[in-house]
Amino acid sequence: MGKVAVLGAGYVVKPMIDYFIDICKYKVIIATRTVSKAEKIIAGRSLGTPVSWTIDQVDALEKIIREVEIVVAMIPRSCHMVIAKLCLKNKTPMLTTDFKHPGIACFDEEAKKQETLILTELGEDPGLDNMGLKQMIDEVHSTEGKITKIESYGAGLPSFEHNRNPWGYKFSWDPNGLMRSAVSPATYQIDGKVIEAPAKFEHHRLVDIHGIGTFETYPSSDSTRYLKEFGLDENISIYKGLLRYVGYCNTMINLLKIKLIENTKEKNFENTTYSQFIANLIGSSTTEDIKIKFAKSISLDVNDDFVKKLDWLGLFDDVQISISSGTNSNLLVDLMLKKMAYEPHERDMIIVHNEMVVEFPDRKEKRISSMLVEGIPYGNSAMARAVSLPPAIAAKLILEGKIIRKGVCIPSTKEMYEPILEEMETLGFSFKKEIIVS
Repeated sequence: MGKVAVLGAGYVVKPMIDYFIDICKYKVIIATRTVSKAEKIIAGRSLGTPVSWTIDQVDALEKIIREVEIVVAMIPRSCHMVIAKLCLKNKTPMLTTDFKHPGIACFDEEAKKQETLILTELGEDPGLDNMGLKQMIDEVHSTEGKITKIESYGAGLPSFEHNRNPWGYKFSWDPNGLMRSAVSPATYQIDGKVIEAPAKFEHHRLVDIHGIGTFETYPSSDSTRYLKEFGLDENISIYKGLLRYVGYCNTMINLLKIKLIENTKEKNFENTTYSQFIANLIGSSTTEDIKIKFAKSISLDVNDDFVKKLDWLGLFDDVQISISSGTNSNLLVDLMLKKMAYEPHERDMIIVHNEMVVEFPDRKEKRISSMLVEGIPYGNSAMARAVSLPPAIAAKLILEGKIIRKGVCIPSTKEMYEPILEEMETLGFSFKKEIIVS
C-alpha cells in the first residue's frame, strides 16, 4: 500500500485525494493549516489522515515526509524551497503543479546526487498544456517538418452558460494566486525577437480559438524558456498565454493603475467603510459623490464598465469593510469571493489549446490540439480535476516504478507525458486534434 503526503487542502485538492484513496487505495496524509478543510475532503474515509501543520513547523514536516513515499505540494511557491530541501534530505520524491522556477530548478544537481525526483508543472497550465504541446512537437520532430510558430493557451473560466457577472470571471482556484500572478512579468517571442512584457495585461489581444470562440489573451509566463526544454529552434515564434472573456484585461490594467491590486502594504480597516477606503485611495477628504470622484480621478466616465464593475462589487457602499486588516488585494479578494464564487449548480470550464505552424518541403500545416472540459454540477470543478489529477497520476506512476527519472524536471518526455495524458483521457480530458493544410 502506497503512502502519500498532500500539503494543502485548497480549492483543487479533493479530486486528487479521491483518486489516491478510492482508486489507488493509498494512505494519505493531508497536512494543512485549516484541519477542518482536510476533514471535509477526507469525509471519514479510513485511509485519510488530517494533520494540522504550517510551513514554519519544519520538524513536523520532516516527520511527515519520513512517514510517506511521496510528497505532493499544493501550497504556494514561497513554501516550496523548505519542502524540497527536506524531501531531498530524506530522498522522497516531490511533485508540484507550479512552474519550474529558478527557486526550485536550483535543486537539480542535488536531486540527481540524491537520486530523487522533483517533478513540476503537473497542473492544467502549466501542465496539461505543455504535455499536449510536447506530444505535438515530438510528432513533428519524427517527420521532416519544421516548426515555425507555436501558440499555447490555457483558461479557467465560467462556462458559457454560467458566465453571469459583469467581470466575466469566477474563482475555481485560489484568488490570492490571481493577485500574485497579476504583478508578475511575462516574455514571448516573435520570429526570434524576444518581447518583454513587465505589464503583461497591456499586451492583450483578441484571439479566435478554433471551434470554441473568441477570447482575450495575455502572455502568462516566460515562453522562451521552453525553446531549449522542448528542443525548438531559437528563431521561431512562441507565445504562451491565458484566455479570458473580452474586457478582462482592461479591468486588470485599471485595478493595477489605482493600486487596488497591491500585495505588500498592510492596512487597518477597522471603522472604515468601503466608500471611505476608495476616498482614501484617490485622495478625497469626503465620500460625497464618491463614484463620480473616483471615475474622474482615473479619467473615466461614471458610466464606464470598470466603474460599474467596482460598484457591483460594493466598493462604493457606505458599509463597514468586512476584514479588519490586510492589503488592498486582500480587501478586493474578500469582496470578490462573496460575489464571484461558483454556486453548487454552476459549471466552470477549462480550455487547453495548442496551435503550431509546421513547414514541410511541399506544404504548410496548422496543427491544432484543443481541449474543453466543464465542471460537474454539485461536484468537482473542471479546474480542480485538471490541476490535481495529473500530479495524482504522476505520483502513482512513480510509486509503480514507471517514472524513473531523477533531478528537477517537468513531464516533457514520452515516458512521463504519454501515460498521464492517456489516463486523463479516460477521466474525460482528451485533446481533439486537427490538421489544416495550406
